[in-house]
Amino acid sequence: MKKHSVIIRDATDLPQAIAEIFKLLGPTDLARRSVFVKPNILRAARVQECVVTDPRLISETVSFLQGAGAQVMVGDNPMPDQRSSSEGEIAGYCGIVDAAGNTYRNIGRYPKKMRKPNNLLREFYVSREILDCDLLVSLPKYKSHELTTMTLAVKNHFGIIPGGFKPAIHALFPRIDDFSRVIVEIYETRPPDVIIVDCMEVIDAQGKRYRPGMIIGGDNGHAVDYACALMAGIDPLRVPTVRVAREQGLFAPEMIEYNGAFRRIHGFSLPFVFPFRNSIVEFVSRILYRIWMGRVPVIDADLCSGCRSCENVCPPRAIKGKCIDYSKCIKCYCCLEVCPRRAIRIRYKLV
Repeated sequence: MKKHSVIIRDATDLPQAIAEIFKLLGPTDLARRSVFVKPNILRAARVQECVVTDPRLISETVSFLQGAGAQVMVGDNPMPDQRSSSEGEIAGYCGIVDAAGNTYRNIGRYPKKMRKPNNLLREFYVSREILDCDLLVSLPKYKSHELTTMTLAVKNHFGIIPGGFKPAIHALFPRIDDFSRVIVEIYETRPPDVIIVDCMEVIDAQGKRYRPGMIIGGDNGHAVDYACALMAGIDPLRVPTVRVAREQGLFAPEMIEYNGAFRRIHGFSLPFVFPFRNSIVEFVSRILYRIWMGRVPVIDADLCSGCRSCENVCPPRAIKGKCIDYSKCIKCYCCLEVCPRRAIRIRYKLV
């Protein structure tokens, strides 16, 4: 097994830190290569909430790549909500569209169906842009997570799944261990080539704010997540995706080579552990995601022009005219993204 590089850099001089990470990880020749940059856009949130990738990291990463001659695209698949009905609006609210400049793209429109018969999740959809790029750069946010303890490089890759198909996966695999295995499967579909974790300003599970002022780079998401868990002061195998990856031989802790000053974030709190916690979390998650699955696209016939854009883009061909067959709908929301007249909205509906 090859060694895994984990690079810790002070973010005071962010452009220099990013340049050093790319120099150490490679590739050296980026000219004319297509590079996709995938931040973490969980939901519509301001940067001070510390739940989305800091726009400064996105802006400086794009600047570095463009300076090297790369053809850059930035995008993610956040869930639409009542305030923001498309991924572009959500990214705009987060400040990420401005940070990405003219490189931001809507990647929720043309997903590709993946078939993995040996996986726990045998069929799923991935944004085509993720699969087509020459180089994939992941910019996760350092944060805690009720279900998977921490959400870092591997969990950030859940965002390559378009729209509402993510809650569907949650609903299909409510057990933490099963869900974590599925997350690892999705990550391994197309692992990123370069990872830079935003650990500049973070909030722990109790809402306490820290300013570590760091970015953490690497080329193996499992090794990066292992190191990030150590920084939080916990046994990394407490993070179920890390445990699954180690069991499957996808990385080895003893093969990690650290470059830079490794320092712990003292006092960083993670979700409270108590007897039967996992069972309770799984039960609550099962209920919440079943409720969430009631969110479906609905066509407003009065606004619809009959252009058939939604019908043409729908992966399972669930739309005919102005009608949606909800028995086929996978809630990817591609229809919502392509509608030129905003005639499709997300509503709760009994199906």
